[in-house]
Amino acid sequence: MADAPAARTSLSRLAESYAVILCDVFGVLHDATRVFPAATAALAAFRAGGGTVILVSNAAEPGAHLSELLRARGIPDTYDDLVTGADVARSLLDAAGVRCVHHIGPGRDRVLFEGMPVTPVPVDAAEQIVCTGYPDCDDGLDATLEAAFRRGLPLLCTNPDTSLTVGATRLRFAGLVAERYRARGGIVVETGKPGALIYCRALDKAERLRGRSIEPARVLGIGDTVALDVAGALSHGFAALQIGAAPPPPADASARLYRMPALVW
Repeated sequence: MADAPAARTSLSRLAESYAVILCDVFGVLHDATRVFPAATAALAAFRAGGGTVILVSNAAEPGAHLSELLRARGIPDTYDDLVTGADVARSLLDAAGVRCVHHIGPGRDRVLFEGMPVTPVPVDAAEQIVCTGYPDCDDGLDATLEAAFRRGLPLLCTNPDTSLTVGATRLRFAGLVAERYRARGGIVVETGKPGALIYCRALDKAERLRGRSIEPARVLGIGDTVALDVAGALSHGFAALQIGAAPPPPADASARLYRMPALVW
C-alpha cells in the first residue's frame, strides 16, 4: 500500500521547492460565510519570496468580476492573476465565432456573456450550450438536453463539480448537468478544473508573468477538493496541497501530494 499523503503544518516548509502556486478560491480563501486571512497572508508571503500566484476557480464569473467579489469580501489582491472556468468558456465562444447560445444555469451567471456579441436563445436556435450551474428550476431539463443532443450541440461546462452538502442542504452544480448530457452521448467540454484547458491558461499566465517557461515540477496546486483540485494538479504533473479535512485520494502519487488543515505560512 502507498504511503499516506505527507502532512504539512505550513506553506513555508514547501515554498522553496516551487516557483508558481495555482490556488483555488472557495474552500481555501473563504467558505462563503468566513474569510481566511491566514491563507491570503500565506500567498502574500510566497509572492514576497519571488513566487507567482495564479488563482484558478470554477466560478461562473469572468476573472475581473471575481476579483471584485473577492475585494467585496475583504480579500486583498494577494495574487498575480486569476483565471476562471468562465474565462475559458468566453475564449472558446469567441474563437469559434459563436453568437447564439442556450444557457443552462441561474440567471445571475449570464454575467459570463457580458461584453460579448452573444445572445442567449432557446435550444432549437442555439449554436452551443453553455452550462454554468444547475438551473433554479429543472423542469424541462431532460427535454432540453435531448433537443441539444439531437442537434449535435456541444455543451461547455464551466464547473465540472457535481454537488456539495452544506449542513442539511445539498447544492447542485453544473457537473450534474454535464453528466446527464454525457449519458445521452452528448459532447461535453470542461472549461473548469480538473480539465486541461483552465490549467493551460493558468500556466500560460504564470509563464508570461515570469518571462520564461515553467517546469511542471515547479508548480504547486492548492485546493480543498480531491476530484477537482488535487486530481487536476497531479494529472498535469504538478504537486498538490490538499486543504481541509476531506478524505485523501489514493496516495499513488504521495511524493507530490501534501495535506494541511488550513493554508497558513
